[in-house]
Amino acid sequence: MPASHRARLVDWTPERFEQWAATVGPNTVAAVRAILASRQIVEQSYRSCLGVMSLAKKSGGMARLEDTCGRALAATPAPSYTLIKKLWAGWTPTDPPPAPSLGDAGFVRGSDYYGSRA
Repeated sequence: MPASHRARLVDWTPERFEQWAATVGPNTVAAVRAILASRQIVEQSYRSCLGVMSLAKKSGGMARLEDTCGRALAATPAPSYTLIKKLWAGWTPTDPPPAPSLGDAGFVRGSDYYGSRA
């Protein structure tokens, strides 16, 4: 390995990626671990991990990344950066707020109102 490449080995380690992922959440930790384990030579997975890290800087931030990693893990036990990136692009919130009902506001009369008139 060239000297310039060996110098980068000091900066990036699997532990450093896992520590960063822990600041986001457990789904991100599991996804980063799966990416790191996906290659025989662990250094070959660093660019994918850096790609996952870059997603946290985009709009939606860490909460969106955590949700996206959770969806990727639900789809496959060993998600890749490519899968996470595709899910990120098509992301919608997991739990959209429920649509308000007129009954919840008290404007609709129930069957008891109409039933006992004589």
